Amino acid sequence: MYRVMIVDDEEPVIDSFSFIINKYVTDFTLIHKARSGREAIELIKKSTPDLVFMDIQMPGLNGIDTIRELKPLFPDIIFILATAYERFDIAQKAIKLGVFNYLVKPVSKNRILEELEKAKKYLDDKNISKTNHLEDAQYIALKKEEIKSEFLQKFVWKSPTTDPTTEEWDDFCNMFLVKSEKAMIYLLGGVVNGGTIIDKIQFKYNCFTANLGGKLLFLFPDNISLGKLDNYLSKILTELSLNNVTLGRGKLYHYSELTKSYMEAMEPFYKNIDLDNKFAVHRDILNSDRKVGKKLFEKYWTDIFYLNDFTIAKGKMVALFTLLTVDFDRHLLVEFNFNLDIAESIIPLTDMATWREWANSSIDKIFNIIESKSRNVYPDILKLALNYISENYGNQIQLTVVAEHCLVSSSYLSRIFSEHMGITFVDYLNKFRIDQSLRLLKEKTLTIKEIGFRVGFQDPNYYSRIFRKYMGFSPSSIDKRS
Repeated sequence: MYRVMIVDDEEPVIDSFSFIINKYVTDFTLIHKARSGREAIELIKKSTPDLVFMDIQMPGLNGIDTIRELKPLFPDIIFILATAYERFDIAQKAIKLGVFNYLVKPVSKNRILEELEKAKKYLDDKNISKTNHLEDAQYIALKKEEIKSEFLQKFVWKSPTTDPTTEEWDDFCNMFLVKSEKAMIYLLGGVVNGGTIIDKIQFKYNCFTANLGGKLLFLFPDNISLGKLDNYLSKILTELSLNNVTLGRGKLYHYSELTKSYMEAMEPFYKNIDLDNKFAVHRDILNSDRKVGKKLFEKYWTDIFYLNDFTIAKGKMVALFTLLTVDFDRHLLVEFNFNLDIAESIIPLTDMATWREWANSSIDKIFNIIESKSRNVYPDILKLALNYISENYGNQIQLTVVAEHCLVSSSYLSRIFSEHMGITFVDYLNKFRIDQSLRLLKEKTLTIKEIGFRVGFQDPNYYSRIFRKYMGFSPSSIDKRS
């Protein structure tokens, strides 16, 4: 909804414009009416309109001078001039001021609506352009952050296929205006919100940051004074009352040896990392919600890959995923497209890019399984069983028959009924049959015995007994309760 203002010293003109806008226009709302140029300026300063219909001949400040005073302050306002005289000199002045259009009074309803439609199109196009420009700028900024983060990771991963090259370093330096072939790495751990720290450090030093495994990584591409940097960091941590932060420092190295700087910075963290306690890690992940669990998982595997040979790290991940999935039923894993042979999935991965892609996809599948169980989202096998019961409840149905139809074992089908339906297979079948028999009883076209046979009960007495169990009354009393 765009906002419009009318400025005219004649009350009938204001009333006419107001009536047309309020009655026939849906994309504009009238926010101001002014009788003079000075009054218009004061109102616009309080609440800025998108469009102003401006009379030219007014006492005091005329329309041209009013626009001339407002334009530098509010360059985005559209001005449409209205005057009783068609004068070339006024039109020239209006053009120089960037006036949207020039109308000669009296102005018809159709002409006002036509001008509003033109103004709307102009404003729409302008807003789209602004949005696209903003989105482009945001996209470029986001893309640069991704490139920077991936670059920093590439130079510290213990991966056999990510050896840094001169060309990659040069590209990075050109993109971020770095003029150095050496750099050093600092790590900060235990920081909940590192935005303030990053801002303060980047304000004073030329550095680049990435969040790796729950730690803030700082790369300083300059040979700066370590003493001054340490003092500055200590000052920041004290100001922010961050007492439990772990700080790791790496020395200055050539870009091709940045891994050494990273390993030096990791030394203070070794004693705090229990990388072999996979049992505790997998329990923590499974007992957390998706967001927290994925963060725990990422922290664990990044530490594993930073501190181990690539092949050894993959072996540890096989062990972790085996623990994460050991309690899931085999059929449930298949249902969510999880490869049952975890080693077969992980061992062939050749670099960190393929590992990261597989890991993100797999941990999401694990949480999909967890959430589906909590939401009672039925797996396809259970849906198949329910559909079979719905179509065959009038026949003799046994658990083994339905399980065979679903190509699963009887024990598995029985278990997923209990997990997802909250009742046993037999209870579900009986309740479904009783529900169907209720409908037939109310139709009063069949006898109770016939209805029992129709819904799958071969013994009328058994049907009556089961009916009373679930409904609390006998089928013969349905007439009194219907």
